[in-house]
Amino acid sequence: MSGAEQVGGTAAGSGGAPSGDGHAAPRHLRQGFQAVRWQEPLIMEMGTEGERGVLPPPLEPGIRAVVGDPAALIPAGLARPELPNLPELAQPQVLRHFMRLSQMTMGTDITIDLGLGTCTMKYSPKVNEFLARSPKMADLHPWQPDESVQGILEIAYRFGRMCCELSGLDAVSFQPSSGAQAIFANASIIRAYHEANGQGDTRDEIITTIFSHPADSATPAVLGYKLIVLYPDEKGYPNLEQLEAALSERTAGLLITNPEDTGLYNPHIKELTDAVHAAGGLCSYDQANLNGIMGIARAREAGFDLCHFNLHKTFSSPHGSMGPGCGAVMVRQACAVSCPVRWWSSTASATSSTTTYRRASARCGPSWGTRKWCCAPTLG
Repeated sequence: MSGAEQVGGTAAGSGGAPSGDGHAAPRHLRQGFQAVRWQEPLIMEMGTEGERGVLPPPLEPGIRAVVGDPAALIPAGLARPELPNLPELAQPQVLRHFMRLSQMTMGTDITIDLGLGTCTMKYSPKVNEFLARSPKMADLHPWQPDESVQGILEIAYRFGRMCCELSGLDAVSFQPSSGAQAIFANASIIRAYHEANGQGDTRDEIITTIFSHPADSATPAVLGYKLIVLYPDEKGYPNLEQLEAALSERTAGLLITNPEDTGLYNPHIKELTDAVHAAGGLCSYDQANLNGIMGIARAREAGFDLCHFNLHKTFSSPHGSMGPGCGAVMVRQACAVSCPVRWWSSTASATSSTTTYRRASARCGPSWGTRKWCCAPTLG
């Protein structure tokens, strides 16, 4: 692996042909389906010069008299020196092009056999698609007064407490817009934690595993960390001896997926996190594969200081196949000072039974964060 050290094990994958041991094929296996396949060109290869799908009306004289030439309002540094190279098509051509592409695209409304990286796909009820598109969510202004959106803030606050309970950790942020952004946020929190303790320069190594999500390697590398990658032993996952050989006074943290992307759950995970803590590092749990263990095993009991949930995988946030998404970050109290976790807060009134919900100023993303939390708690 370029730019990283390999420790232990073998790089062999876990796949392979069926063993022919007599196991029955899965029930409800649908066979004989032939998907539509169009010989569809790229949209840039279609159309005719001068063809248009939309003809904007000319600027009305009354408006021009007030604002002048709209082109003159564009700063010179932002003006294009030449027109962009855009496809020139009529509306019916555009519609037919994307309809044909849609017929070649599989989705969870048709089959569960959709593979998208490490996504464990789940069904999102259509009512949640409706909620995500509601103007009450989509049209929220970033500076809208908290007093005018108490219902929305309460949903976010209460769901945040659910995430803390499910993880066993103390604080939550819905700011990251994807799982990879959540991992990047956690790696940044690890860095800030060590900097606050005067060890930011010396603790410059992150340990991960070859079958953890690739973002567990990529995001700390972006932050400048040196990577140490553990490989599986004969049981399919890294062991404690490999980890101990990689630990040192330079260890900043462990970023690991469990179950890994092979589907194997490492039952010795607590031993691994204990060893990292003994070396002075922090442990971040990539829970992209949470579906099979949610409510059974929590990040806290496994010894993690940070974790994230993919609301678009495990909960009922709509999954747009590479976007939109939300990586909810949860942290222990010791890490909360370095995380935009004080985003939702509640204050009970001393004179009534009402509670006021507010946003805090600390954040790393949009003012409202990623609004996929709006429908995540509705899947019972």
